[in-house]
Amino acid sequence: METIQLTIPNMKSSHCQMTVTNSVKAIGGTVKSVSPTNAEIELNNGLTKDAVVQAIQKAGYNVVN
Repeated sequence: METIQLTIPNMKSSHCQMTVTNSVKAIGGTVKSVSPTNAEIELNNGLTKDAVVQAIQKAGYNVVN
C-alpha cells in the first residue's frame, strides 16, 4: 500500500480535519494522520491519489500537491 502526503492549506480547525478525514474514508482511504494543513493518507484497494484529491476538493478544500 502506498502512503501519500498532502498539503491542504485551508484545513485549519478540528472540524475541517474531520471533514477531510470523513471524505477520504468515504472513498475507501485510510487517514494515517491529519493536522492543520497536512494529511498522510494510505491508498487502499486500488485507490489513487487523484481520487483522494478529488474527494477532498469536493468537500470544499484545496489541495496544493
